[in-house]
Amino acid sequence: MDPLTRKLALNMPLTLGAALSGIATPDSLRGGPEVADLDYALPGARSAIVFGVPFDDSFIDPYLGKKNCDLSTNKIRITTFAAGIAFEISTVLASLGYRTYPIAPNFEFRKDSPNGIYNRVPPASLKLIAVSCGIGCIGQSGLLITKKYGAALSLGGVITDAVLEPTEPLPESENYCDRCMLCKAACVADFIERDEVSINMGGRSVRVGNCRPAARCAYPCGGITGLHPDGKWSTWSPGRFPLPEKDEEYRTISKKYVGRYLERKRNGAVCYNPLLAGTYEMQYTCSNCQFVCHPDPEVRKKRLSMLRNSGAVIEDSDGNRTAVSPEEAEKYVSELPSERRRLYSD
Repeated sequence: MDPLTRKLALNMPLTLGAALSGIATPDSLRGGPEVADLDYALPGARSAIVFGVPFDDSFIDPYLGKKNCDLSTNKIRITTFAAGIAFEISTVLASLGYRTYPIAPNFEFRKDSPNGIYNRVPPASLKLIAVSCGIGCIGQSGLLITKKYGAALSLGGVITDAVLEPTEPLPESENYCDRCMLCKAACVADFIERDEVSINMGGRSVRVGNCRPAARCAYPCGGITGLHPDGKWSTWSPGRFPLPEKDEEYRTISKKYVGRYLERKRNGAVCYNPLLAGTYEMQYTCSNCQFVCHPDPEVRKKRLSMLRNSGAVIEDSDGNRTAVSPEEAEKYVSELPSERRRLYSD
């Protein structure tokens, strides 16, 4: 093992703008699910460097309270920044003679899964790598959570054939998730289950939350729809399309309404999702489970209350979105000309 390269691998993410970094090895991930196999992305991989870049905490309350959706722009920018850090680390290590594979923070999917990229299976799980090397733990939401930043951060990483000594995982006692289920209460699509699930990885038991299929989350998080089934509040999406109970209906219903979603105007920053054939442009309108979660239980409760009392979002003809009372929102949508109303509701 090369101590100098290890020091470089740990320090480079922090110098470039990340807040946390760690190193995992195949032994750290041994016994985990298929997305914990580093060899898939880089045959002969010997280690993985992973890091976390936090979102701007000052944007969270205004986002959940529907004052503005600047947090969506911040999330896009930080996620893109994390990808850039991974690319720079990869470039430096490759210049030193190592083989590398930078892991994209989002929207990179295996093509050889049963439904191709629509199964949303990444080449390697940054979350599991981060757990194995001590960056954080996993909450009931299935998200990585950290004692300082909660779940509000983007991960990035690089797989390499450099032989690097791993950093230690955190003990489960460091996991602040008390299964309060406020993440579940913040989700319009009922994506998070109550049951606790764990896996064996790296010779230890790791709690991984329990969630329903990813398509269920992606349907509102990407903005196609957003009104909670009780009709009293919404995400930042003005969509009011149905939220089926059965998991298997979500891929079908997403295909049914995605065309109408892509016809809406987009104000603000966009990211590019290969699953949205057409413009491929997407804006985050949810991530509520990620932003409600906080190490302090009182902050969690306050954030959930803000969200559930924030009203419902409507969109004008120029694509500007505003939160109003649920009654005002229903009236506004019902009075739209039919050609515009179809963009948001049946």
